[in-house]
Amino acid sequence: AIVIAEGYATADTLSQALSCPVVAAFDSGNLLKVAQVLQKKYPEKPIVIAGDDDLTQESINGKNPGKEKAMEAAQLVNGAVVLPIFAPGEQMSQQLSDFNDLANKSVLGIEAVKRQVGSVVEKVSQQAKQDSLLRLQAPIEPKQQEIKQKRALIR
Repeated sequence: AIVIAEGYATADTLSQALSCPVVAAFDSGNLLKVAQVLQKKYPEKPIVIAGDDDLTQESINGKNPGKEKAMEAAQLVNGAVVLPIFAPGEQMSQQLSDFNDLANKSVLGIEAVKRQVGSVVEKVSQQAKQDSLLRLQAPIEPKQQEIKQKRALIR
């Protein structure tokens, strides 16, 4: 899988926590374009958007750009979204929003990043492997049907 993060610090944290490629989009407005480019270049790779959860902004102005743009990008490339989950009360009181915050400012730490994002990466990777196997099997079945039809004609 390829993981796309909104910012550089988050991408750096994710690259330390995961064993897959991580790309920084540099802001939520770039997530869509970066996801499209990577999907076109690596169509066989599932894409995971590790979005920011801008809950503090949402409480002030009703908008959560990190979450909204992450979901939009993932939907466009048939990818998955993962947002950080913090310890109870932590996110709002400390104004935490991304996986870098989770690793460095949360009591949950880098292990939470590994669990939260790693589980989504594992899930989409397994699904991609299954889809790939199904695609490989699909051409075989029509070919076998064609052989059976030819044998029937010969008899």
